[in-house]
Amino acid sequence: MKIKNARLILGKFKVLVKSNVLSDKILELALNDAKFKDFEDGIQYYSALESQCQLIVTRNLKDFKNSKIPVLSPKEYIAKRRSERYQ
Repeated sequence: MKIKNARLILGKFKVLVKSNVLSDKILELALNDAKFKDFEDGIQYYSALESQCQLIVTRNLKDFKNSKIPVLSPKEYIAKRRSERYQ
């Protein structure tokens, strides 16, 4: 994918999501949690907790098995949203 295309897609995506602040607290929690093999997963998880997110959407479900909030794959999330729309 060309950089111009990637920027266009990310620009459209940004309209749908809210950015969270990355604080020292989140970094410390992620650095000190041995349950997360990937530091980036820890940052995502603790950012979600600190922001009181209702769920995490990721293709990497296995690394979030100890999550205190629900974790869905993108397909699961879309299916959930569609089913909620028709209720």
